[in-house]
Amino acid sequence: MLRDLAVRRMAARGRVTAYLPEEIQKALEEWAEEESRSISSLATYLLTKAVKERQAQKAKDSGRDN
Repeated sequence: MLRDLAVRRMAARGRVTAYLPEEIQKALEEWAEEESRSISSLATYLLTKAVKERQAQKAKDSGRDN
C-alpha cells in the first residue's frame, strides 16, 4: 500500500532532462553534497524557487501596467 502511494506520487511529477556544462555539473554535485541532498533534489529546489520568483516578478510587473 505504501509502495503504491509512492508510485502514484512519483507518477504525478514531471520529469526534465538537462545537459549541463561539466563545470556546472561539478558545482551542483559539490553543492548537493554540502547540503546532504541528491543532485535531483537540489535541482528541483532551485528550479521551483526560480519559477516562483519569476511568477512573483511577472505578477508585480503586470500590476504596474494597470
